[in-house]
Amino acid sequence: MEKEIRLSFFKRLKMSIFDFDKYHVIAGEGLGRAMMYLVKLILLFSLIMSLAYIFKFSQIIDEAMNYVQEQVPNFYFQDNTFSLESENDVIIENHEYMDFKIILSNAETYNEDEMRDFDGMVVTLTKNNILLKQANSTSIITQSYEEISNTFDVNQINKEFILNYANGENGYTLLANVFAVVFVSIFLTYSMTGILDTIALSLLGFIITRIIRLPLKYGAIYSISISAITLSVIINLIYMITNLFTGFVIPYFQIMYTLVSYVYLIAVLLIMRSEIIKKKVQIQVQILNKELKEEPMEDKTKQENKKEDKKEEKDQKEKSEGKINNNDNPEPQANIRER
Repeated sequence: MEKEIRLSFFKRLKMSIFDFDKYHVIAGEGLGRAMMYLVKLILLFSLIMSLAYIFKFSQIIDEAMNYVQEQVPNFYFQDNTFSLESENDVIIENHEYMDFKIILSNAETYNEDEMRDFDGMVVTLTKNNILLKQANSTSIITQSYEEISNTFDVNQINKEFILNYANGENGYTLLANVFAVVFVSIFLTYSMTGILDTIALSLLGFIITRIIRLPLKYGAIYSISISAITLSVIINLIYMITNLFTGFVIPYFQIMYTLVSYVYLIAVLLIMRSEIIKKKVQIQVQILNKELKEEPMEDKTKQENKKEDKKEEKDQKEKSEGKINNNDNPEPQANIRER
């Protein structure tokens, strides 16, 4: 019974990136363990990305609260009515993280065409209603504060309340909720992406193994494909975090990200084929050396047998000659009788 191969997650992670010549061990671990490795890899990716998003989100919240505290006049809701302690409209606009605009106004209505002209998201708070326009859309949703108050107590909301909410325990609760939503969203998205990528990669591997005549089952090829995307996933993780905090963009990164896994797969399959050929050559050399060692022994035995045969022939010849000589010369026997 063959011993089952078991690799820890981080050992397989290291082997998948650095040890091309050990992919036969990965192929022998089994499809079930390979799938479990893929799930853990995506979980790790989702966890790190979610933490990065939450860290960035907390920075945005801190910057927003500082801006509200220093630049935005006091505002509050009373009797389902919004009031701003300013004669002029207040516009909060941002383009660094995402295109959005928040407009605070004491007017009963607001120019909707002006909202539509903005490509990003627009939220407008007027005296009696809140208006919302999504990014890359021209439709505007209008909802009254009276309708909102049936679900939320908006009369308790003012500038001080928002600042205390963001800086207190409720702020941590908000971050925890956002983290949960982001984590689940990233995990589900990249789980589907990972499965589709590994299937496409394994199909390519199946074709290559048939071309180079490498005796591998599809399950082993799929297991190798899962490990082959490891470096691509890590590179993508680094790029996304860098882009999140610096805005750095690499053109056609998705193509390069995909090519890395394909190069890994092809290199591994060619190395495995080379190792099989090398082992076959070693076996043939061992057989040849064994035959060469056995041949001198056989020749020596044959020579000794020939010597023994010649010796026996010589002895027989001498004996036969002795008998002939005795038969030709009977005189000694006669002389003995006369005496």
